Amino acid sequence: MKTQLMTTQPQKQPNLIVYFAGWGTPISAVAHLDLPQDYDLLICYDYQNLHLDFDFSPYQQIRVVAWSMGVWVADQVMQNIPLSSATAINGTGLPCHDQFGISCEIFKGTLEGLTEESRVKFERRICGDKRNFAIYQQLAEPREFAEIHAELTALYEMIQTQKPQSILWTDAVIAEQDRIFPAQNQFAYWQRHSPAVHISKIAGAHYLFPAMSTWAELWEPRTV
Repeated sequence: MKTQLMTTQPQKQPNLIVYFAGWGTPISAVAHLDLPQDYDLLICYDYQNLHLDFDFSPYQQIRVVAWSMGVWVADQVMQNIPLSSATAINGTGLPCHDQFGISCEIFKGTLEGLTEESRVKFERRICGDKRNFAIYQQLAEPREFAEIHAELTALYEMIQTQKPQSILWTDAVIAEQDRIFPAQNQFAYWQRHSPAVHISKIAGAHYLFPAMSTWAELWEPRTV
């Protein structure tokens, strides 16, 4: 995978947010979110492999925020890292699953039918409406098609062969209008596989970041 470390200060901060992006999305899709004081941000994306080369030891607090396919990736690579919190957004640890993720037929069909045109249709689906899609287009700098095709191919193969694992998730955010990971499948997954997680069901689409302005909103206590 690829990573990019971001900080608002010249020197490293004592705490770290590790963000696992969704498949095919650029790091700029979350560029509008403000970093809390005393935090660096490590963005992980382009999952053509599961190699995460990063030294976490200098940080006092580490918080995971994972979106969509990034939830499965975080489960695979963050097993031995002590976490202060872990928030899953519109994703599960079984991303290719008829009951707990994206249906196997749809997942495979997305890969087999992936073109430049179907990619745009997928981006419209993750955004849910014209307003969110316009925001996504303004923020997101499109990645190369060949790269995202290779990424989805690798993800599909790895999901079939890697042993299911899970980190200790503290929060699961489920968008009620998610057209990628059905909300009922997400809810069923968290109730079955991580009953202690705090579930927040909110109005919104798969790409729900436009409704937020700071990273801290993703782990602060919720009333829903």
